[in-house]
This record gives sequence, C-alpha cells and structure tokens, in this order.
Amino acid sequence: IGISACAWAQMIQHPGPRPPRMPGVFKPVVGSGAQYRMTSKEGAVDFSYAVVGKEQVGSDEGYWLEIRTKNSQRPGEMVMKQLLVMNASHPEIKRMIMQPPGRPPMEMPAAMMEMMQQHAHSGQEPDTGGPGKKIGDETITVPAGTFDCEHYRKQENDMTMDYWISTKISPYGVVKMTSEDMTMVLVKSLADQTSHTHGEPQQMNMPHY
Repeated sequence: IGISACAWAQMIQHPGPRPPRMPGVFKPVVGSGAQYRMTSKEGAVDFSYAVVGKEQVGSDEGYWLEIRTKNSQRPGEMVMKQLLVMNASHPEIKRMIMQPPGRPPMEMPAAMMEMMQQHAHSGQEPDTGGPGKKIGDETITVPAGTFDCEHYRKQENDMTMDYWISTKISPYGVVKMTSEDMTMVLVKSLADQTSHTHGEPQQMNMPHY
C-alpha cells in the first residue's frame, strides 16, 4: 500500500530546528555513531548519526546511516535511514527510509529523495566539500569528554562556520561546530548501534499536483 502525498509533506516539513549539514569525510564503522546537541535561535535539538549496517550495492559496498532527531516541538524520535555508497569523495544516497514517531517506516522512490534533498538545501549555497581551511590543532572539552582535534573554518551561506574534528569519532569526526547563531557539541560517542526503524517499510507514492 502506498503512502499519501499528505504524509510525505508532513514528514519533510516537520517543525523545529534541523541538524546542520555535516562537514568532513564520511568514515563509517558499523555499530558506531555520535550523539549531538545543537542550540540555535530556533531552540535546541538532539540528534544522532549511527552506522547500523552494510550491504552490497552492485559492485560497491553500501552503508546504512541513521539520522535520529528529537526536539521539543515534536514528541518522539524522527528516524531517517539512508543507504550510502561512496562516489568519488562524497557518499551517494541509494535508498532512503523515514519513520516519524508513531508511524510505520516509509521508503522513498528515487525521484522523491531528490525532491526532499532540494527542499532541505533550499536557499543554501552548494557544498564545496571538506571542512574548510585548517586553523590549527586544539584540545577541546565537550559533554562527551576531552578530544585532540583539528580546527577548521569555512564560509557557508554568508556565515563563518568553525569545526573541530577528531579521528576518534565516527562517522564524520565532528566534535564541535559553531557559527554566529548556532552551537553544536558532541554529547556521547555511540557503540553497538542497531536500527531504530521498526516494521516493514511501505512504499511512498509520488505526490501529484
């Protein structure tokens, strides 16, 4: 049974702050992940990145990455599960499954994935890749502990973004991220992660206008 366009719209237009685009290189380790808290003028949001499996995609190896989001404006946990395959230096999304709180998981057709990504990045400048210019090596303390990091700075969407990256954190290495109106810190490094989606994914229908 297909999922209606109304349900699709509710999923991609959920209220509240959203996780920022992650810099750095995707280095997946199955079972590992990182939990963050982002604070901005829109409020606070807790989110996690977790690598919950891998499978063969043609001649390539794909990794299932889950992005789990919680915020005060929506009860429960929003889960987005992506099958990523490395394409040159950037991961390419091959499949996407989403599960809003209290609903069954839903799998998106390829055309709908493209629409959702365009919506998520609307108004943003194209990603030039990488975290930017290296400022130096620093030791910083966040709720997850103290880490030796590389400090980078990058101009993005007319803002200056600072990133602190550690090789000890998977999958993106980010320990801290700041801009003029946002701060994100690593709360916990995750291990032994399995999928938070439950049930057989239902196929979404493309919305018709």
